Amino acid sequence: MANSASEEIGVSLRQSVSEHAGSGRTDGGFVLVSNNDRSGAARDWSAALDLVREASEAIRIRDERATEMEIEHRLDAERASEEIRSLQEQLDEAEVRLAETEARVRLAEARAAEAETWLAKMHDTIVGSFGQVLSSEDSAEAELRAALASGRLGIDE
Repeated sequence: MANSASEEIGVSLRQSVSEHAGSGRTDGGFVLVSNNDRSGAARDWSAALDLVREASEAIRIRDERATEMEIEHRLDAERASEEIRSLQEQLDEAEVRLAETEARVRLAEARAAEAETWLAKMHDTIVGSFGQVLSSEDSAEAELRAALASGRLGIDE
């Protein structure tokens, strides 16, 4: 954008110079005049002053645009800095939540391991207890069958 403004000003300056050069002068629009010819000197100096004014206006416009761009860049930098701070805060909060979640996971895993240990103990106790009951029932049943087979049951017929 600054380049297009500078180009416009440059074109304007070239047109001013060419207008002055097109007036029949071969020396770029300026003529050295004697003290006797005041009207020509005034005209030539006014053309030079017009060029100086246009050049100073071009410089002023370019300086204003540079100032505007500097302000825009500062605002962009402040917005970016604020966004960075905000994202850093979000990251910090996420890291805290992650640490809390990991602690809960470790606790849950420990509880699950303890529960598995207790389930294994209960299984072993149940199997062991029922195994003894079943083996004693098997031996009692075997004795009963043997008694029936030998007729020692003591039941009168």
